[in-house]
Amino acid sequence: MKILDRYVLKSFVFNYVLSLITLISLYVVLDLFVNFDEFTEGQRPVVSIVRSIADYYFYNLPLYFHQLSGVISAFAACATLARLHRLNEVTSILASGTSMYRLSAPIILAGMATNALVILDQEIVLPSVAAKLARNRDDVEGARAYGIWCVRDGANRLLSARQFSPKQGRIRGLIVMELAAEPGFEGRMGDVILADKAEWTRREGRQGWRLERGIRISVRDAWVGGLQRDNVLDRTPIDFYEAELPPEELMFRQTAQWIRFLSLRQLQDLQRRQDVDTVQVAQIKHGRLTLPINNMIMLLMGLVFFMHRLPGAVLTQGAKALGMCAASFLVVFIGQQVVGAATPQLVGLPAWLPIFLFGPVVAVLLSGVRT
Repeated sequence: MKILDRYVLKSFVFNYVLSLITLISLYVVLDLFVNFDEFTEGQRPVVSIVRSIADYYFYNLPLYFHQLSGVISAFAACATLARLHRLNEVTSILASGTSMYRLSAPIILAGMATNALVILDQEIVLPSVAAKLARNRDDVEGARAYGIWCVRDGANRLLSARQFSPKQGRIRGLIVMELAAEPGFEGRMGDVILADKAEWTRREGRQGWRLERGIRISVRDAWVGGLQRDNVLDRTPIDFYEAELPPEELMFRQTAQWIRFLSLRQLQDLQRRQDVDTVQVAQIKHGRLTLPINNMIMLLMGLVFFMHRLPGAVLTQGAKALGMCAASFLVVFIGQQVVGAATPQLVGLPAWLPIFLFGPVVAVLLSGVRT
């Protein structure tokens, strides 16, 4: 690595960290400004409100980084070359025989490295804090009771509850419907478990709900003299229901966007068990695949406006780069809201559309750089 590479990379890392802190802090401040009333609902002391705010945004920082990753990298890359232009260092570097492409190479490689951080964030960090991301701002501690309706708990069970308290791990009015798994009878109603109250517990290496006044209702055929009579309901007392989803996972499944916080391996497991919509999973996979590519296109789209030989107005070039990046964001938004919603057959189009539109534009702009 040459001295020039180390110098440029040092400047890029500084600008990247500065952009990371600035943009995420701005995101948090704006979100808090808009939703502050949700944190202050109810008669709560100031210390409790501050603790809830800190707890909520601490676990949401990886999500904000994932959403702003492309903007952060593009801003750091543009700021690095803009600083070299402002200090007239680009003129000296070009006079030494170094091309503009060679000057920009460390920045582009560093942008690829930051995309690796995004992949690690979405495949490791976000799934590990997914339950925390599902919390509501007005109930960060999970003290409020919710209703649960037909949440899959395993391959063949649907769990419902009249009241569910995640913080206490308690349920009132538990209903578990077990679906038949025999060939030819898949999806039909099997046994039903009812309980007035249930409390989450772990015992003898098993986890599940300790039931109060629990009963299992089974349907069987009654035979008399070789002839089938009407179905008979068997009621069997039961005091423990072994479950797969802990309380925090149950709360997590209640959010509309919970599936987007999972890793690809978790998505494949859910898809194999047919617990999720295959169209939605396909849309998420396309987004995961195209996100690093879109981030690099955005970085190059902004960087190309600063890859010029003659000194120029940095603010003017920055305004042009900002306009192109904003157009890319607008295309992604329109594609997701219009194309992706209206035509499920083209589920991958919103994710690939910015690449099809702006990829050739970036290639033409890069080929036109005078160096």
